[in-house]
Amino acid sequence: MRQYDLLTPLSHGPAPEFISGQGAALRDAQGNEYLDFNEICVTLGQGDRFFTEKMKQALEGVTCGKSHFYRDKLYDCLMETTRGDFAAVHLTASGSEAAEWAVKLAQKTKGRSEVLSFWNSIHGRTHLSASMSGLSKRKTGYGPLSPGTVFGIYPDCGRCPLEHEPGSCSFACLRLLDRKIAMESAQDIAAVIVEPYQGAGVICPPAGWLKQLEQWTRRQGALFIVDEIQSGMGRSGCLYQYQQLGLCPDMLLLGKSLGNGLHISALLVKERPGKDCLPALSGGAGDNPLACAAACAVIERLQGGLLEQIQQTGLRLRRQLEQLQAQHPAVTEIRTQGLAAAVEFVSPQVCAQASQALAQARILAAPYGDRALTLKPPFSVSEEQIDRVVRIMAQGLSS
Repeated sequence: MRQYDLLTPLSHGPAPEFISGQGAALRDAQGNEYLDFNEICVTLGQGDRFFTEKMKQALEGVTCGKSHFYRDKLYDCLMETTRGDFAAVHLTASGSEAAEWAVKLAQKTKGRSEVLSFWNSIHGRTHLSASMSGLSKRKTGYGPLSPGTVFGIYPDCGRCPLEHEPGSCSFACLRLLDRKIAMESAQDIAAVIVEPYQGAGVICPPAGWLKQLEQWTRRQGALFIVDEIQSGMGRSGCLYQYQQLGLCPDMLLLGKSLGNGLHISALLVKERPGKDCLPALSGGAGDNPLACAAACAVIERLQGGLLEQIQQTGLRLRRQLEQLQAQHPAVTEIRTQGLAAAVEFVSPQVCAQASQALAQARILAAPYGDRALTLKPPFSVSEEQIDRVVRIMAQGLSS
């Protein structure tokens, strides 16, 4: 019952009781159908037959941690699909844990104490991961924070904090890093951790920025950590966005859709750390056989044609939103990355108007601040469902 849920005060009214679903559609106890455009974990969608069959097979086998069959299979899948870019994997139960261990390993192996993160970043909810997340809601009132984080400015070119014009600033936010390190750091940066696009608001950096950040990181002698917990495993239309962008990370973080709703994340490292770094990582349940089986099934499903479908539907989503922006001046910006999108409006009132139209049509979307909505449907979403969501947003703006 919701009265016992600690997070009930954060909910927006009574939540529907969903009893069935198929793909991006959910059905409640009264028979009403909803469209889920706010799903970052069960990304294969409801009722995926391939996934269900694979999980049945896993449940009928040995499910205790003493069985390593699915764990070893997952290792092979990750090594093969990352094309030999990494030497080893550490499986964890959450993205927060993966992010924490990536930074701790970097600090241990480099013999340094600091990490560079970015404004608006999401790296987790545990103490260190929240401390190095660039979101105030993760930290306000929960001090003292874990020490050693320096924050750079992630390039949100639609509303540049440095008030530069996009395309003519020569990456001013990147050039500012040297001064920030000189003034705010102990000159002891072990790692840089960054999202290829930011999950909070689908903030997409300009072309070339991430590669220049990687080069800056190398000049600092630090490790380059790419956090693909939201962008990886299909969301961007590819298994790993770092490959698409030509990046060479020292560490890669995966999670969320990796387990299609089961709790599993992964930390991949280019170079194996020394044995003295490893005892603190042991234990936990990240390599649970069922979670590993789920991750194997997700990778197999994506490689079996689903990635191509995501690319097609992602292109449809972008084109439909571009048309919405062209027809409605109240839409000031759209940002898309595969099947992740954000729609920015001219005012909070207009955003509320669009949000209300979607809610009345039983379409689930998520706010970003008070002027934007984010759309992150499961990968099984159809072009017809995308068209319907954008059409209802347009109707809401016209009313």
